[in-house]
Amino acid sequence: MPDGSEALDGSCHCGAVRLRVASLPTDLNDCQCEHCQKRGALWAYYALDEVSVSGPTSVYIWGDREIEFHFCSACGCTTHWAPIDRRYNRMGLNARVLGKAVFQTVPIRKGAGPTGS
Repeated sequence: MPDGSEALDGSCHCGAVRLRVASLPTDLNDCQCEHCQKRGALWAYYALDEVSVSGPTSVYIWGDREIEFHFCSACGCTTHWAPIDRRYNRMGLNARVLGKAVFQTVPIRKGAGPTGS
């Protein structure tokens, strides 16, 4: 298990999309909206410049059209969401892509929506 001070690497199922974050999240959001429940994501929140994403993603936008959900174009694994308006400096990373050592040890809370409210 990372100690929280080192960078964390993750990927989608097939490895085509790679993600890197600077630190361990303090908690995870098990969003209770229908969309996130169907995706099975556990969201870790970061500033936009704290996450590096590379690889082919497709985007799905729904609801209030404020965020875009990204998933691997090859295997379909949900990787992250990002704001459509990049002045909103927050994004959600699906902590499941970081592996069990992260998502099974970081505290999980149940939020009301995809932005963690």
